[in-house]
Amino acid sequence: MVIASAVGGLGVDIRDASVRLGGAAALGRATLGVMPGEFVAIVGDSGGGKTTLLRAIGGLVPLAGGTIRFLDAQGTPVAPGPKDIGFCFQEGRLLPWRSVLANVALPLELEGVSREARLEAAADMLRRMRLQGVERRMPAQLSGGMRMRVAMARALVTRPRLLLLDEPFGALDEVTRTALDEELLSLVRQSGATAVLVTHAIHEAVLLADRVFTLRGRPGVGQPPIAVDLPTRDEAARVSVRFAELCAQVQRSLRGAAA
Repeated sequence: MVIASAVGGLGVDIRDASVRLGGAAALGRATLGVMPGEFVAIVGDSGGGKTTLLRAIGGLVPLAGGTIRFLDAQGTPVAPGPKDIGFCFQEGRLLPWRSVLANVALPLELEGVSREARLEAAADMLRRMRLQGVERRMPAQLSGGMRMRVAMARALVTRPRLLLLDEPFGALDEVTRTALDEELLSLVRQSGATAVLVTHAIHEAVLLADRVFTLRGRPGVGQPPIAVDLPTRDEAARVSVRFAELCAQVQRSLRGAAA
């Protein structure tokens, strides 16, 4: 499977970011620098602000304080365009009245891409996701794993420079989730995009990410990121001593214990 490269991943510079929703603090304080092309995972307690931080990065909620800037490969601040940021949510959020092909083509349709061009691009992305043959099916006719692959195809069809992932496989069984984790990592690496993943699963964060960023407490306050130095990201990695050590390190960061 080969995905056309994004035009350079976007870096993200987050400084003392805080968010208030409905008058209450939803995110305490977060500082993190994400390098272009890096895969970063965010973990934390429920209600700690993981999803809020992801939505703030995507411009879906306003900051109460701090700043979020986007950077190119040279570290120069840039303003992302409408195609530069892709989202994939836990529910998939496929439109039930649209076919698989029409769902994947939706972002391009909203951008005014011609019908022929957007359907061709959507069909190509489905082939790359090994979903050929389901183009005319409706979402209700697909398994949970297939629906998430369709949602991922939709997120990637614009060739985004930054991919924001909000627990995309959280509702799936462990076997399916593990297989899709490996597929996700391959897709992101091949695309050249930057990825920020929110997950409550520490083992998933350690398996996929270059660095793991923890939010401690409610609202969450960002802790120093943990570098993941696994030589591989496969079954051997998941049963290695180093993998267990890194998972324990993330757990200690979440609980405030000494590293």
